[in-house]
Amino acid sequence: QGLELHANVFSPDEQARIVACVLDLQDQGRRGRLRERTYSEPRKWMRGKGRATIQFGCCYNYAADRDGNPPGIVRDESVDPLPPLLAAMARRLVLWRVLPPSCVPDSCIVNVYDVDDCIPPHVDHHDFLRPFCTASFLAEAPILFGRDMRVVAPGEFSAAASIPLPVGSVLVLAGNGADVAKHCVPAVPAKRISITFRKMDASKVPFGFRPDPLLQSLAAAVVRPAMTAASAPPNRAAWEQGQGEPAKHATPQQQQQQPAAPLYQAAAAVRAGQTQSQSPGGGVPFSLSTDEFPALGASPASGRRPGRR
Repeated sequence: QGLELHANVFSPDEQARIVACVLDLQDQGRRGRLRERTYSEPRKWMRGKGRATIQFGCCYNYAADRDGNPPGIVRDESVDPLPPLLAAMARRLVLWRVLPPSCVPDSCIVNVYDVDDCIPPHVDHHDFLRPFCTASFLAEAPILFGRDMRVVAPGEFSAAASIPLPVGSVLVLAGNGADVAKHCVPAVPAKRISITFRKMDASKVPFGFRPDPLLQSLAAAVVRPAMTAASAPPNRAAWEQGQGEPAKHATPQQQQQQPAAPLYQAAAAVRAGQTQSQSPGGGVPFSLSTDEFPALGASPASGRRPGRR
């Protein structure tokens, strides 16, 4: 109860650009160009160990750290803010009603798995509101759920239920699926990336936190008065366009009419070191217009393809 799997939220071209951006961010983290607690890559000393993480918006402890901070959000630690590309992804999730306006994400954690990396069984900390969601890229992997889980071997777990996570999909967790059942990702057979978007509890927001302006105004923007028969648009595509997002179910003719602003611009901005939501001069390093994400099925000419599975 409380789980929703949304397939094909991101097209193959979009996935390629998102993956390129994440790999660029990982490279910056390895070079020390991100804030200290933003990037972490533990030493991989056995199967199931070594997953790299990139945190944006808040510093989150999975366990008590060396300074004695308990598991949860560390309010007096700073990490980098959401990069513009990830903020644009969060915007889509809310505008397409994958996440409700009450849970506009203000933080995320990126997991970069190499072969045999995993996430052990856990329940996400209640410093984050429900629902939250995770998007999957590069390779399909199962996620396991169960109130009681057993470690079978390093990186292998026994659980009551297994759900495949296709590339380009988004899994939403709420209710029992987020609070009663634990979940885990067993050792993966191929390189994989996941991006988990969450909203922080207002009482747990880090000191000095500055929300992304694009997302801060989103909750109010998507709450519309109830439609009447006279005001209702003729179809879902028209409704989605009215919310400021390219229509997810647009016709081929409508797709052709929508200007394309490919997401490779985001990866290029990250390569140039622009990880902030805004450039130092106050401008945005690239456009965050609704054209950032063309309608699914559109095929921008640029962008790398992810590796074959």
